[in-house]
Amino acid sequence: MGFVLGCDQSTDSTPENHDESSNTTSEGTTTALRSDLGQILDLLRSGPTGAARIRLKKILDQNPTDGQAAFLYGLSLHQEKRYSEARTYFEQALEHAPEYATTHHFLGWCLFYEGELELARTSFSRHTKLVEGEGDDHFAMGLIALEQNNLANAESCFEIALQCFEALPAFDGRAREQGKTLARLGELAEVLGNLDLAAERLSKATELFPDHYEAWHRLAAIERRRGNQDAAIQAAEQEAAARDRVGRPQGFPE
Repeated sequence: MGFVLGCDQSTDSTPENHDESSNTTSEGTTTALRSDLGQILDLLRSGPTGAARIRLKKILDQNPTDGQAAFLYGLSLHQEKRYSEARTYFEQALEHAPEYATTHHFLGWCLFYEGELELARTSFSRHTKLVEGEGDDHFAMGLIALEQNNLANAESCFEIALQCFEALPAFDGRAREQGKTLARLGELAEVLGNLDLAAERLSKATELFPDHYEAWHRLAAIERRRGNQDAAIQAAEQEAAARDRVGRPQGFPE
């Protein structure tokens, strides 16, 4: 079973998104970038990556073994969805800065989008061992399990991801992470024939993440199957409103 990723999968994460939690790291590893790279990371967060890459190239020209600079260069490519190129720099980063744990996470996404699912799983799994409580790793492994039609494993991964997100201190975007995970659990419940549970999970998902138009779309379809026409109409209207908010009109290529 293949699942097309849409608005529940963000690829614009930055190291701050992962470090701002209270997750603990294994001895000998770190999720903190050097202070001299902080300004470059700010450039990457702020928008176009060109200025950041110019600075990073100068650093790497002077010191090709600077693993954290290689990571940021890879991150700049990752943000542009140039996953094959980013992978090269992430692998270079792991060679020269193996203590920087965050690289495993972003390498995992590159491998995922390249279709290297087992290698991606290995990267995400490695990151979970280095950084405890990282829900996005478990969410990613759930997506891999879905791609491989391993529904039981997918459900387990998504449930762990949800527990991780719920355990985090409040931060901007936590509700979105919880919502997209509940939406996947709702999808699984539908596949397994439990429409009541699917509707319950999707309703909660859209409450937490109202812009998740795909969850609204699925909820509308499920409510029609359950014979709840008014609820189906309302969900379809919410889907249209969410699409308008995020600029994804009906028929937009996902």
